[in-house]
Amino acid sequence: MKRTVEMISMTLIIIVLAAFLGSTLMGCSGDGTDEGSSNGFCVRDVAISGCKNTSHTRSEYPEYFEFKALDGGYLSVNHVNALFNCVPGELKMEATIDGNVIKILETEEKSLANCVCPYDLYCEVGPLSNGDYEVVIYHGSFEIPVRKFSFTYNKRLNVKYEVTYDD
Repeated sequence: MKRTVEMISMTLIIIVLAAFLGSTLMGCSGDGTDEGSSNGFCVRDVAISGCKNTSHTRSEYPEYFEFKALDGGYLSVNHVNALFNCVPGELKMEATIDGNVIKILETEEKSLANCVCPYDLYCEVGPLSNGDYEVVIYHGSFEIPVRKFSFTYNKRLNVKYEVTYDD
């Protein structure tokens, strides 16, 4: 009986260690929102702020995107003052890559109020190789792009694009 308990304990320890090492070696870690793919591309460290200021019109805060190179070939994507419903349910960010096109999807679960609100959305995607990339931003689904940005990825990349609206 004692030998059986020792064997079960040892088996559990091995399973836990294997799971820990496996998740560490995957390369994409963060808050549990990783989106992995067969080519190793993933999303990590997704962070979304709360509502900054409720309004019934576009915010007076300027909306912009920042893209910055990080260690290990990752790209930080920071969408500042993104406008969503002021009662959106859960806000999410997802990303995929197809060649040199990075597609980022920003979604809100629900639109429960008649107002908008600026939020900050952040994630890291990669790993990327040095070269030219296009980032395409989608809202709601991967059907119709709402923004496109081009840049050359290298370790010095640090760019900001302001969003303008044609009224």
